Amino acid sequence: MDASVACNASSATSYTPSMEVCGFVCVNSVCIKHIEVLEFVSVRSGLRVFLMQYESPIVNSYYVLPTRGENHEGLPHTLEHLIFLGSACYPHRGTLDILASRALSIGTNAWTAVDHTAYTISTAGIEGSLKILPVYLDHILRPTLTEESFMTDVHRVTPDGTNSGTVYCEMKTHENSADSLIHFEMVDHLYPGESGYKMNTGGRLDALRATNIDRVRDYHKRFYRLDNISIVICGNVGDFTSILQVVSEAESQLIANGVEAHAVDVPRFFGTKQWDGHIHCQTMGESSTSTVIFPSEDEETGYFTMAWRGPHWNDYELISAVSFMGSYLTDTPLSPLQKELVHSDDPFGSSVEFELEDFRESYFSLTVQDVPYGSNCKMDTIEDTLKRILLEVHEAPINMDRLRTIIQRDRLSYLLALENSPHETAIDSVITYITYSSDRSDLQRLLNNDDIAGSLMLKDEAYWKGILWKYFIQAYTVCVKANPSLKRSREMQCFEKELVERQLRENDIEQLKAREAIVDAIISNKGGSVPKSVVDAFEAADVSQLKLTEWPYIRNFSSLGVYLDGGHLTHGRVQLFNETGGSVSVSAWPEISKDLDKVEFPMQVNHIASDFVRLTVLVPTRRVGLSHRENQALPLLCALLFVSDVSINDGERLSGDEFIRLLQQSTTSYGASLGIDSSLGNPDSYAELLNVAITCHVHHYETMFKLFLHVLRGVRFTRKILTAHAKAMLKSLNKKKRSAKALLIQASSAMRLRGDCPRMSCGLAQQLSFLNTSLDGDIVGSLQSLYDKLFTGGNLVVHLSADLNKMPEGWLRDWVSLSEGNAVRGTLTDHIGFKLGIDTSFSATSGLYVPLASTEVSYFRFVIAAPLGYRHKEYTALCVLAEYLSMMEGPMFHAIRGGGYAYNYSVSYFPSRGEFHLSIQQATDLLGAIRATQDLFRDIVNGGVLTEEDVFAARCSLVFTILDEEETLADFSHDSFTSSLRSVSAGFSKECLAQIQSTGLEDVRRVAVKYLSEFLTFGGSGKTMSIVTSHSQSPALLEGLHDLNYHNLHQVSVKGMLSFANTGLLSIPGGED
Repeated sequence: MDASVACNASSATSYTPSMEVCGFVCVNSVCIKHIEVLEFVSVRSGLRVFLMQYESPIVNSYYVLPTRGENHEGLPHTLEHLIFLGSACYPHRGTLDILASRALSIGTNAWTAVDHTAYTISTAGIEGSLKILPVYLDHILRPTLTEESFMTDVHRVTPDGTNSGTVYCEMKTHENSADSLIHFEMVDHLYPGESGYKMNTGGRLDALRATNIDRVRDYHKRFYRLDNISIVICGNVGDFTSILQVVSEAESQLIANGVEAHAVDVPRFFGTKQWDGHIHCQTMGESSTSTVIFPSEDEETGYFTMAWRGPHWNDYELISAVSFMGSYLTDTPLSPLQKELVHSDDPFGSSVEFELEDFRESYFSLTVQDVPYGSNCKMDTIEDTLKRILLEVHEAPINMDRLRTIIQRDRLSYLLALENSPHETAIDSVITYITYSSDRSDLQRLLNNDDIAGSLMLKDEAYWKGILWKYFIQAYTVCVKANPSLKRSREMQCFEKELVERQLRENDIEQLKAREAIVDAIISNKGGSVPKSVVDAFEAADVSQLKLTEWPYIRNFSSLGVYLDGGHLTHGRVQLFNETGGSVSVSAWPEISKDLDKVEFPMQVNHIASDFVRLTVLVPTRRVGLSHRENQALPLLCALLFVSDVSINDGERLSGDEFIRLLQQSTTSYGASLGIDSSLGNPDSYAELLNVAITCHVHHYETMFKLFLHVLRGVRFTRKILTAHAKAMLKSLNKKKRSAKALLIQASSAMRLRGDCPRMSCGLAQQLSFLNTSLDGDIVGSLQSLYDKLFTGGNLVVHLSADLNKMPEGWLRDWVSLSEGNAVRGTLTDHIGFKLGIDTSFSATSGLYVPLASTEVSYFRFVIAAPLGYRHKEYTALCVLAEYLSMMEGPMFHAIRGGGYAYNYSVSYFPSRGEFHLSIQQATDLLGAIRATQDLFRDIVNGGVLTEEDVFAARCSLVFTILDEEETLADFSHDSFTSSLRSVSAGFSKECLAQIQSTGLEDVRRVAVKYLSEFLTFGGSGKTMSIVTSHSQSPALLEGLHDLNYHNLHQVSVKGMLSFANTGLLSIPGGED
């Protein structure tokens, strides 16, 4: 379990500190599990390069700059957006992302955090990452930063007096949200004075309206320098020397073109430190309690946050100790705060969450979600209650066994995360090191804190009580209450109206029209596009050099048919796939094959390089014949499986608390949900399958198996536990009534699905209704009956992934002993009665228009029918078309984001549903976005716009998408299993790659004409439209939609829409609650 084992990663050359390669000196080397990290510093400029080696078909690159907001203008964020719009060597807008597609990427991305900005790109293979690197650096360090780009992508006033621009759209979504209001109120008190930590780096709306391109240019000049940038490249990076050679050549070109560079004293150079000033971490002088008001459709629940200043960023043991104490207070229903505030007869909220933010001096917080505000208001007493509980925890004995379990589980969870997503797990530590460290050893401590965890395991109770007292009780607190308000929503509507009127008075209308004409020219490509010569000069990465992951797996069922799946029969009905794949062979396949043939229920076993065992059991519901009410009870059943009492040893009963304690000791994760990728209130296409999952270190497998059997055979529900979780779920669902995105999804589903199917029964509306009434009557008996019906005999499908060489001897025979019922003879989907698209049923209502108080922007979804399943002849062409329309710097990017109409957009093909979606989200001008989209689709349908180069770019991006689904061995294992639910062969990914390469312009044009024309009119079979918008935009927007021939839209309140989704009956009382 030790994280500091020898690295499995290896490079072609051995690098040691002080070695110089291509003008870069190796200054650091760290190994953590299978990952090797090397740090290099450029002698002539201070540019830093971090190379992170591990096996993966995907290479992830990060370009990191420590940045700092000096006011609320959002200059770090506005600059982040403008970087992508052209550079000195590549001045044409969109060049970077067009070339990125030829590098086998879906495009670039970026984020702006409080203390840094990071630019990212992920490519299939290292070749594309190296090809795009000089282009990316030129954009970052030599951007064009034009006035026109500022108008489209940051802010402008339109001729009708409204505000537009991509950044403005994005920030308008967040500014008055409860989370944003709480955060800025909190940090304002935590970091007194003019600290950069309290600045709105995204941009406050009033400041965005006042800033300009000159301010952005000045910010770039001060922060974007070679000595303030680090490149982090993660994946199968290969020969480090080759990479450093590419970086060195790019550096030389930048310097030759005038980018300032100064030689550095490498041993003493740690980058430019932007946060060393005392002003950023001044001492707090007092506690505070304040209230913020957020707009809401109801006034039922709010939020409460209590925050403290924490240890310095590199007080590693203290940071970890505070974090573990936060987990002790909040993690699982066993924790003191969850027990009293959530899982009680009279709860204060739906959950309590702990968060620690690693600034130069950290802060940490406890947040209670969904605090009752209206009737039974608890907002006035929650602060005193929380402080009382903390004191009681301090006065009572600390449960040292539980605390040590939390520490040990955290260690294992980190190692598991390094396997599941190495770059995402490690990059935060690398960025912290880049931003704050002046000591090479910090990188080792940040990436591998095993010694610290080991030290904390030995600490006694007095130490932990000292942590609790010093940091949670004695220290100054910042408390923020967030109260919901209908009045605030109306005030915002009035403000928007007055703002438009004022801007029309203060601006020259002719000048506004002239600016809008410039924007229109850019959107329509009249402002120029990327020259073909530039694109042709950038040689595309070679797809033929890519290798798909091929590790072995074995199963006793088929996807298409025994001789069609791509494996070979080994014993009886058992098929083995990729027998010679992977880097670690297995000698026990014959024995495993014989045992697996004796398992009566469907089971797949994947062999992967891992220290963990990942177990998933799918429980089919269709073939046992559930009622509508039983379908509605499935999410509650999932929530209770791992927290309820269990029956063991012929009737002996283990309490829910004791069962949780045992699970915490022997697992790294566990849980139950619906389908493959569902969330509460938003079930996916596979929601009729219960997904019960558990993961443990391989050393704990035998204990984990016994515990898992209790979940499969022995769960016993109690009213107390059931009631507490039902109330918590209800509070979480009530919160979703304020989410425009959640309401949009529910409205769309309600018009396209049978009301009694699992996707509707487990959706937002019906779950609200079910949970509000579930505690009446014998809910315990009903749920127990449902459990017994589902978890019986062989009604399960098992998937296990592990390094089979590390598994205990005879482990598979335990599964043989569970076998009941009939062996699988047909395909998996036939055996479990699963079929895609079976729940589709169109309502007479095809359009819903929902005004919402808690949003200031608009959300739009237009859905048409498309081929169902993954083996349709149009499948590949539709995937290429969707990729082309949605890709960065693609046609919709220019039409929608280029015009500043909306922040998010997509065209998506969902073969599992048989649907094609047009989505526009976070729109400040939805009508403008729809008009631009209609113009684009009309041009494509009429034979324009789409070119061979466009199709080639889309094909390249799609190649990345396929490989990205198998980025890690855990991803590959998951995909190989779920492919059977999609009824495709083991070679489906390889087949897709071949089909993508053979998909041409005419193939894409044919499906474009067929399907995009359907979006130009509204009405007809299989079409539905959903819109959720702010009250302030509502009247003019609805009228504008009618002008676009989008008729048959029923304006309905949130309450009315949810009632329709619950009952199928539409009531339209004028659109207001």
